[in-house]
Amino acid sequence: MPVKDYSYEWLLERALSKVPAKPVSGERFVPPKAEVVNIGEKTIIRNFKEIIDKLRREPRIIMRFLLKELAAPGNVDESGSLVIHGRFSSVVINRLLNMFIKSYVICPTCGSPDTVLRKKGKVWILICEACGAEQPVRPF
Repeated sequence: MPVKDYSYEWLLERALSKVPAKPVSGERFVPPKAEVVNIGEKTIIRNFKEIIDKLRREPRIIMRFLLKELAAPGNVDESGSLVIHGRFSSVVINRLLNMFIKSYVICPTCGSPDTVLRKKGKVWILICEACGAEQPVRPF
């Protein structure tokens, strides 16, 4: 049967059936959300250990960044939660966490979250394991 004998709709259906389906979500990295609890004048991030594991950073680096930005003292307790002395909302904590991810986790060249922070002398370098880019980052 010649091509001109097929209907447009039939040809379109046939072509669309050959196209692979789109993935549900284009993002493979979903930034973690902090579970924040305020008890008196203390703010506790209950899932701090999960955040550390997901971001693949040392606890003291993330803790130092958050405490410096909040201008508050704090420490990690025996259960792995971050205790900050001061009352802060979950919106503020999550906004700071997103700032940390943008500056110290996501590669500025390719957008991959597969990065490592290394200190070379006095400078911190963000090294991307996906594209190999090296980018100096602001000290924290």
